[in-house]
Amino acid sequence: MPYRIVRHDHPATETLAAVAALWNANASGRHAFLPWTAELLAEFLVPDGYPVGTLLTAQWHEGAAGETAGECAAFAHVNEVREDGYPHAGAVEALLVDERHRGRGVGTALLRRALEITDSYRPAPALVDALGAWPFGYAFTGLADGSERSGVFVHDTAAYRLFRRAGFEPVRKSIVMRASLARAEGRPFPPGMAFAIAKRTQRTWLDRVFRGRELWDHELLGRDRRILSRGIFGFMEEESRREGRALFSLFGVNTALDVRGRGYAGVNLSHLMAHVRDLGGEEMELHVYADNTPAIRLYAGLGFRPVAETMMMHRA
Repeated sequence: MPYRIVRHDHPATETLAAVAALWNANASGRHAFLPWTAELLAEFLVPDGYPVGTLLTAQWHEGAAGETAGECAAFAHVNEVREDGYPHAGAVEALLVDERHRGRGVGTALLRRALEITDSYRPAPALVDALGAWPFGYAFTGLADGSERSGVFVHDTAAYRLFRRAGFEPVRKSIVMRASLARAEGRPFPPGMAFAIAKRTQRTWLDRVFRGRELWDHELLGRDRRILSRGIFGFMEEESRREGRALFSLFGVNTALDVRGRGYAGVNLSHLMAHVRDLGGEEMELHVYADNTPAIRLYAGLGFRPVAETMMMHRA
């Protein structure tokens, strides 16, 4: 194969710049964070000078017409997942092949090398939902139950076929939904209840995944000041710049188990959306599993409509 796969445990600036350029040139048709820069990747992949996982690049090393020897033809980012409540696992968090180099086996070779790295991570003894609460990621592997999971955008047929060839089977679909905030209006709520809005201070996996983004909690409080429902939201700066509109994302919704079914989540989210509109937000985005019918019904009632789909895949 006319490619050389290089492992970068401490990626240099020129490597990050090549990966950023590759992504920006090939991901415009995807539902993706754009644009990337070497500086942004350095902050994301090497925070505080300490690399998070491993970067793999496939470099073209046999010069051909229109192709330069040494150019970055594909890349994969491999991370070690060690979050509270989740198993110790490896994750191929991103994999992309330049359109000019597709169909040559470079994606297959890159994924094989990436899975070799994740296989080296030793799983924790506890058995959990294998990151089932997180609809992203690509090829979570080395899980406590010995299985592997991946998530790819359904319309990204090349990536979908690549994971299928690697033995992954589709198991669960996630839907990306968006809503206009132009007419957002808070729903009525019982007397004595109140809302609390504060900058998020918890340091969970969510805050680390979206490092550099300012996240906020929007909470519905009962008469006794107990939190009945919490929504986590944040401003999508790069996406807003790209699309020319103020886009916010809803990163999570939690409702106390003993009060579910009383409409508290809808009340909280409706006021959250109105609050974001008052901040200048124009659209809000969220992700939900396709089989979570109650949540989809709730979001649809608030004006959210599907715009893309991802598929969780599994390999035993």
